[in-house]
Amino acid sequence: MPRREKKISIFSYLDYREFMRDWYQESKRTRRGFSFRYLSQKAGFTSPNFFKLVMDGDRNLSEDSLEKFVACLDLNKQEGDYFANLVLYNQASHYEKKDHYYKRLLQSRKLKQIRPLKKDHYEYCSTWYHSVIRELVISENFDGTPEWLVQRIHPPITMAQAARSLEILQHLGLIEKGEEGRFRQSSALLQTGEEPTDLELMNFHQGVLELAKEMLPKIPARERDVSAMTLGIRQEMIPELKQKIREFRQEILRMISDDSAPEAVVMLTLQLFPLTQEPTKEVQ
Repeated sequence: MPRREKKISIFSYLDYREFMRDWYQESKRTRRGFSFRYLSQKAGFTSPNFFKLVMDGDRNLSEDSLEKFVACLDLNKQEGDYFANLVLYNQASHYEKKDHYYKRLLQSRKLKQIRPLKKDHYEYCSTWYHSVIRELVISENFDGTPEWLVQRIHPPITMAQAARSLEILQHLGLIEKGEEGRFRQSSALLQTGEEPTDLELMNFHQGVLELAKEMLPKIPARERDVSAMTLGIRQEMIPELKQKIREFRQEILRMISDDSAPEAVVMLTLQLFPLTQEPTKEVQ
């Protein structure tokens, strides 16, 4: 009896086109007569290359064609639901919709089995105070309780949020308890083992900007340094400015990386973004 090929799991993907490419190559390798034309005929598309056009990013999937693709890919109900949400997540053009469908992906039971830390990773990247707590737990005065954290973090968080944060940080391997029972950071710099998605980074930066907006009027001038520059530059200088900012961040990290007894936690934010764009049409 021939050995049955292992089925490619849709739950291992956060890009539906990448899944389609891998699925097609595997099917091409294991099925006789398999082709783009065969797939299009099976799904009922008039164009023989429609599958390839979608796979290569030249076409998007509509809601009508989505149902045909689920059947064409031989997906069961759970897999089909995940694929549909993945398509809507990948194709969403607005941040709020992307976040909505990403959260629906995280609710998949199968995803939790295959990538159990993904939800914690999303929550860590999307919430500002987790990184603060990661710095506070190595304070010499930290007694290991959520109460101690709640008394020191401002703006305030709840006891449940502090306890959940400690849980997430341990799950992700960002902090651990030593033999003496005290928490310590698993590494001096942040490494969760999984790259954050663009959405997770957007959530984090939006949260930081909202936090700055809330806290700026409340912090005495002697405790803050806020500045902004509006610059007129050539377009080709933007990569050079970004590189300078990266070098500055690395210099700051090197400066504080050996400090194992922090007394306060600060957040350093730098923003560089365009305030102009090329005109889309001629002004009449």
